Amino acid sequence: MGESTSGEGQSGWISWTGDSWVDLQPETRQRARRTMIDRHRARGPLQAVVQVHVYADGTLPQISFTPDCTLGVETDRETLAGVVARARDALADWR
Repeated sequence: MGESTSGEGQSGWISWTGDSWVDLQPETRQRARRTMIDRHRARGPLQAVVQVHVYADGTLPQISFTPDCTLGVETDRETLAGVVARARDALADWR
């Protein structure tokens, strides 16, 4: 499980998780999940979910919105492009 913020003074948060943590013992999984939720809440409301699926011959980017997201399908393209840029920047810093 990894997390990153995208610069001082910016609201929101960016995170990524893998499916491998589902193999943890229930107690450890619950503790990891609670830690992730607490860290996310401390960063502020979720703006959007940005996913990029990478294939051998290209990528498939996608942005989606859960009911808790502060942005939605009616959000202007410039704002959404900014969210995608923040995700791209966070991915570039990911190790």
